[in-house]
Amino acid sequence: MKNDVLKSIPYKRVVNLESPYEDDNRTVYHAWVNVRDLPEGIPTEVNPREVNDRTKVYSKIKAALTSSDESFFVHNRGLLLSAKDLKIDTLNRVMHVNIGNLSEEDKSIYGVLDGGHTYHAILTQREKIDDSVTQYVHLEIMTQVRNIDEMAAARNTSVQVSDKAIAELAEKFDFVKAALSSEPYKDEISYRENESDKRLDSVDFVRLMYCFNVFKFPVDSNKQPIAAYSGKAQVLKDYLTDYGRHETYIKIAPLLPVITKLYDTIEKEMPAAYLEVTPGGQFGRLKGVDRKENGTATKFYQWPLTHQISQGLIFPIIAAFRGLVTEENGTLTWEVDPLQVWERIKGKLVNNTVEMSRQLGNNPQSAGKSGTLWSQNLDAVNTAKLQAQLEKLKLK
Repeated sequence: MKNDVLKSIPYKRVVNLESPYEDDNRTVYHAWVNVRDLPEGIPTEVNPREVNDRTKVYSKIKAALTSSDESFFVHNRGLLLSAKDLKIDTLNRVMHVNIGNLSEEDKSIYGVLDGGHTYHAILTQREKIDDSVTQYVHLEIMTQVRNIDEMAAARNTSVQVSDKAIAELAEKFDFVKAALSSEPYKDEISYRENESDKRLDSVDFVRLMYCFNVFKFPVDSNKQPIAAYSGKAQVLKDYLTDYGRHETYIKIAPLLPVITKLYDTIEKEMPAAYLEVTPGGQFGRLKGVDRKENGTATKFYQWPLTHQISQGLIFPIIAAFRGLVTEENGTLTWEVDPLQVWERIKGKLVNNTVEMSRQLGNNPQSAGKSGTLWSQNLDAVNTAKLQAQLEKLKLK
């Protein structure tokens, strides 16, 4: 505690909401804060998104912030912070927010979970606000967050409603539906906004197809489909832009049944694969991994799970299997069965991923965005593919 950093944030108004559950110490604070009082130096590493100040969304944030209309607090969603602790000084109307000791490990837990673009815009643009104008931003601060990666992923799923609606109205998901028509989860996929009764989101399948886009990310190039993990909106935009101009996703969609089986197999077998290379290791103590006693299941097929695993640790593995995809007569096929390759090198792939996360401060979000890791895993799959092909030739 003595090395922890406290950020003192003056507030206009603040309320706190304790958890509705008994024996649960999680608390959520909501505050209106003058943007000029927002301190610099709050870590942003926990946020899976990289800030891109060249987007239309960022431009809109800047415009709203510097507008003479004092409505930024309602036009902008604000910031979500994860904090170690928070104390409110009601006399001086100041929140003292504990963001940990700024070690790599703490920066993977505490900081700006959502609203990184807003935070960046405020810090860089607030000097341009007219002196006669006061703009406020909404701060939502959570303490004792249990699964930081799950929370970051859940809060960073913003996709314009209009994009998804347009995609559905134009029947741009029909070929995906056809590809998944024999899968047991086919009726559990949401293709529209506000289908809260559906367990799966159509964008999840677009992200997987993006991972296997061998046209955009050839296996012999250094380009990696990292946005599949870090940028849902970017991936959906690519899908919508491609539709009607090329047949990229139409060609990839038939691979989805195998891809989803591979995803769930990786999710289920990662703990055992880790123990293959780390005998006696404790997979459940890794950052981005939560030990689950019961009630947890794999994403698509609902196979029982012992651990809930960050997507930052899964995506750099599954995307590597695009190295097994080839095009024959206009159709994408598997050169080698991906499940067999996974069985052959799962220990290596998991070890690559866990070690990279450790090198990056035990941070699964950073691992999920590491081009080096994605390349290492792709190389491992390519090597395994060549070995399998050579063995097949010897048998002949």
